[in-house]
Amino acid sequence: MKSDNILHYLYIINYALGISIGGIAVNEYLMHGNKVPLLIILAVVIAGPFEDFLVNMIENKPVSDYEKKLRTRLVDQLTSIGFLLFLLLAALESN
Repeated sequence: MKSDNILHYLYIINYALGISIGGIAVNEYLMHGNKVPLLIILAVVIAGPFEDFLVNMIENKPVSDYEKKLRTRLVDQLTSIGFLLFLLLAALESN
């Protein structure tokens, strides 16, 4: 099996698991009012797909490699802060 095929399947598995966990988190909030799973999935979305989206936007900009690297580091730090803030909110909400 080629590496491209493996990466494709891993990509599908990652998104399927993410969507499943997101659905469970939303259901938990709607059925029981439990915000913790929702806060955790929001943290994961920020550090995962949202960060990937922003980095892809940066990579497609017609700017220097130095500027791309600088912007990518900025996105990495900001999404890490967002991730940690949502985890902090989840921990505080868990009582």
